[in-house]
Amino acid sequence: MALRSFFRTKLGFSGLLPRLSPCSSHGRVCVSQQRNSSTAPKIKVDFDQNTGVAVMHMQSPPVNSLSLDFLTELAISVEKLEIDKGCRGLIITSNQPKVFSAGLDILEMYGKSPERCGEFWKAVQEMWLKVYCSNMVTIAAINGSSPAGGCLLAMTCDYRIMADNPRFTIGLNETQLGIVAPFWFKDTMINTVGHRNTELALQLGLLYSPSEALKVGLVDQLVPEDQVLTTAVKTMTKWLAIPEHARQITKSMMRKPTMDKLKSNREADIQNFVSFITKDSIQKSLHMYMEMLKRKKA
Repeated sequence: MALRSFFRTKLGFSGLLPRLSPCSSHGRVCVSQQRNSSTAPKIKVDFDQNTGVAVMHMQSPPVNSLSLDFLTELAISVEKLEIDKGCRGLIITSNQPKVFSAGLDILEMYGKSPERCGEFWKAVQEMWLKVYCSNMVTIAAINGSSPAGGCLLAMTCDYRIMADNPRFTIGLNETQLGIVAPFWFKDTMINTVGHRNTELALQLGLLYSPSEALKVGLVDQLVPEDQVLTTAVKTMTKWLAIPEHARQITKSMMRKPTMDKLKSNREADIQNFVSFITKDSIQKSLHMYMEMLKRKKA
């Protein structure tokens, strides 16, 4: 389970622009990312112009793996909403049953050239920067399990609401796989749950149940599974009632040291990732995992 949880991500950042189309609801706009007519959009954004709130639905079956295409759509969609001054709040949730996002996609890391791995990791950075640095109010409506990269995505948001289902888990479980979480994963978690909780979580590769996540502060609120999104919408109203300028400056003040640390070390971080993921021993482990998946499917 731990191995499957971690190796489900890929992300890249290209010059694709989302397509805007009207929805049936008055004052609402759908933003969907489409590379071509044969590729189903992995991200659907419903933007209500009356409230200034967008809901981003992750819809990449079966588990919203953070693939190159997926995270390209996510990053570009966030950028587009950020540019639209009418959009003040973003809720991120999943259309896939029982999962928010299962994390990094193994296919982006196995058998790829160093150049491709570097492109992938740069895109992972880009996703984090886009959401973590956003001026919008961001709320994660976590309606399923959210390990590894899925947990990182949730932690980039200002507020996290999780379904109160003991079968769901959330956390950065990389060490269970012999992998070290990058410094900016670590710093994001420290900012969320504090130094000691992060030290324990990262060393042990912990996956928390919803109640455990609430106890340490990894999530802010638990609600019944069928109320996650509606609760996020109500919570967003409270956040948007705060004077925007003051809230944005405060957010920047709290997060700027963490953001600046990655921005000034992006190339070194990419090289560290490429050097690690292309090692023969790591590639062998990835191969073994893929073979295990094939046997399970058979």
